[in-house]
This record gives sequence, C-alpha cells and structure tokens, in this order.
Amino acid sequence: MKNILKIVLSILTIILSIVCIVTIKGLNMLPNKYFIIFISVIIIFNLISLLLYTKKKWLNIIGLVISIITIIISLIGYYYGNETIDYLRHAFNNDSVEISEYGVYVLKDSNYDLSSIKNFGYLNEENSDETLKELKKRVNASENAYDDMYSLAHDFLDNKVNSMLLDKTYYNMLVDEKEIDESKVNIIYSFNVEIKKNVKKDNLVDELKPFNIFLSGSDARSNYIASKTRSDVNMIISVDPKNKKVLLTSIPRDYYVSVYGKTGLKDKLTHAGIYGIDTSVKTVENLFDIKIDYYIKVGFSSVVEVVDLLGGIDIESDKAFTTYCGDGGAIKTNVKKGMNHFSGGEALSYARERHAYALGDRHRILNQQQVLEAVISKITTDKSILLKYDKTLSSLSKLYKTNIPSSLISLMVKNQLEDMSAYKIERQSVSGSDASMNTYTAPSKKRYVMIPYEKDVKRASENIKKYA
Repeated sequence: MKNILKIVLSILTIILSIVCIVTIKGLNMLPNKYFIIFISVIIIFNLISLLLYTKKKWLNIIGLVISIITIIISLIGYYYGNETIDYLRHAFNNDSVEISEYGVYVLKDSNYDLSSIKNFGYLNEENSDETLKELKKRVNASENAYDDMYSLAHDFLDNKVNSMLLDKTYYNMLVDEKEIDESKVNIIYSFNVEIKKNVKKDNLVDELKPFNIFLSGSDARSNYIASKTRSDVNMIISVDPKNKKVLLTSIPRDYYVSVYGKTGLKDKLTHAGIYGIDTSVKTVENLFDIKIDYYIKVGFSSVVEVVDLLGGIDIESDKAFTTYCGDGGAIKTNVKKGMNHFSGGEALSYARERHAYALGDRHRILNQQQVLEAVISKITTDKSILLKYDKTLSSLSKLYKTNIPSSLISLMVKNQLEDMSAYKIERQSVSGSDASMNTYTAPSKKRYVMIPYEKDVKRASENIKKYA
C-alpha cells in the first residue's frame, strides 16, 4: 500500500512539474538562464525524491517532503503562469468591438416619451443603420437625417423635430460649447451599439525594436472605453527597449491640425477622437512625420483604478493650490508645494488641473506626464506589487483598449528581467499661439484653438526619431 502511495505521489509530482514547465515556457518571459535554472531545480527535486523513496524510512520522509515542496512550486508556477497567459490573451490586441452610447433627447417642456414622439432627427454617419435598427425596436416614428450635429441641434431646439437621437459624445460637445442648455433637455432613453472591428491577428513579435505608442485619454465619464470620444490627453510614448529609454511627447488638446480623412477646415486635435482612434493616430503621424506602431486608449476611470491598485503615487508639485475638478471620479484636492502622495481620485484631479496655472493647458500636459511617469516608476520598482500579482493583472485588463500584441509585452518583460535597471524617462511637449478659428466640427462658429509652433513640432519630431 505504501509503495502504491509512493508511485502515485511520484507520478503526480512529475506530471505537475511538466505542466508547470510547459506553462512557463509558453509565456516566453523568463530569460533563458533563469528558465534553465528553474528546470534544473525541478528536475533535481524530482530525482532526489525518487531516489530517497528507495532508501531507509527517515530518507523516505525527506523524499516525501521534497515531493510536496515540488508539487507546491509547480502549482504556484502553473497558477501565476496561467493567470499571466489569461491576462495577455484578454488585455492586448483587445480592441475588437467598437462601443458607442446613444441617447434620445426631448425638450423638458414637451412631455414627450418614447411612445408619444412622432419624429426624431439623427446624424447621418457610418453605422447609422445599426443605430436606427436598435431604436426602432422601441419607437414608431419617422426620422430626419442631418449631416452635422449643429443643424440637428438647432432644429431640435426650434421644435422642427420632436426628439433627437445622438451619440452622447456629440451631445456633451454641444453642451460644453453652449449650443444646448442641458437644464432644458431630458434624456428619455439610452442604449449602446456594438460594432465588431476587423482586427488584425495578434502578430508575433520576435525581436525588440524601438517603437512609438499613441496614448489617448478619453474625456468620457462612463465605466467603459467608448469608441468615439474627444481625446483630452494626447501623448506619444517612444520606447527604446535595448537602451532602456522612454520619451514622453505631450500634445495640447486644442492643437489646430488637419484631421486625417477630413478635407476643408482644420480642427482641434481632441476632436479627431470622435472619428475613432485610427483617425487620431493618422492625424498625429502626419503632424510629426513619424510612424505610430501601436495605440492605447484609456478613460478617466482608468487613472483612478490603476493608481488605487498601486496604493497611490508620489508627485512633486511646483506650487500649492486646490484642484478645480471634482467629478467623473476626480476628488478635489489641496495640493501642497513639494512632494504629495495621491490616491487615484486625487491623481486624476491633479492631471486634469489647468485653472490653477497661468499657462493653463500647457501646464496641464506636464501634470499628465508626471502622473504617467509616477505610475511607470511604481510598477517597475515597487516589489509589493508582486504580492498582489493576480489581482493587479485582473484589474488592469479592463481599463484600456489597445492594439499592442501580447508577444511584444512578453519580450519587454523578458528584457526587463535580463536587466533590472530602471528605464530613463525623458519628457517634451509642443506649444503654440492662442487663436479663435472655425473648425471642421463647428464650421459656422469660431472656437478657441492653439496654432502649432512649427519649430516646436520639428524639434519634437527629430527627438522622437532618435528613439524610434
């Protein structure tokens, strides 16, 4: 009976060891020298336990203990390896579905509801058929198509249409630009439209080369990453993995640029986001004459969750002030001059602050760089994060959309384990002159914009090309 137990335990130990080794190998994250050491330890433990089972009783006990230790190591390795594989599968190249949030709006004094509206106006754009199909499940009314949201809004306010079907991103733009008084409008129905994207297969990256990532920070306050949102944070992250260098290039949201695929008037860079992340990427590529390899799109809620998950971040402020923003997850904060420890909500409020600075948005982008740099530093240097490894991965995967392939991340981790020295992070930003211009999204009314300084753009472009 004892011999049968030894055989069963030995077979179980060997099987779990093999499963663990195959899982770790599949990650392609451990450098070869560490992987060889890991395999050697597992094999030696298995051999020792097998040899000791054939010896005296007290040696049998030692063999049993070694077998149990081997099983525990194998189970831990398999668990964390499997968690990582699952994270990589869901968290990278994960932008396969476009989500747009729509609302049906009526004037408050009209008393209309879904059953009583006779007609509605909608914006004629890509995927309008899907949107109309969804709404017509609920209403029986005629529709009027409009080519721009301003004409639609004006007819809605003049009672030429009973109601307005509009993407919430566009509605928020109309409110912010005071085209619509939100206090006079009711939303009577909300729904999401999901459209599958043609996403390229996760290409295998087998060599680490310099690359550029476009980081888009959505202004949407929803708890998911919507497809069409203004981009309040616009940053190019240039990475040189071999020389362990990162360059952060921030671009003002109001930069007056030619939006890719849109002819005629230029527009604010932030508005490129309402046409999709691909439009923002192409617009930035053309502006700086560079190649953007990948993109990451995050929402405001992502900042809060990531920073809280890390236990807060430390940021040095050049002045004392009270932050202005206290909505969308942000927390109004008394910032002191010098070093501050921020929670997620406090970090978000700091990153969105512009009222406290004479330079306004020009200084805000420096705050955004500080927050991103602090997050990167915490992730790469804080050993306590390893203790909540599985929770960290599970939470991070839901906070962004990206086309970065998982194989690139595996190589980046392997490269970091080979050389644990910290990345050197440098920052730059571009500026311009204040102006009031007509824009592509609002052709009939002048808006505040920032005309790019050509010398700034040229300098930034040259620096980016030194990295990637």
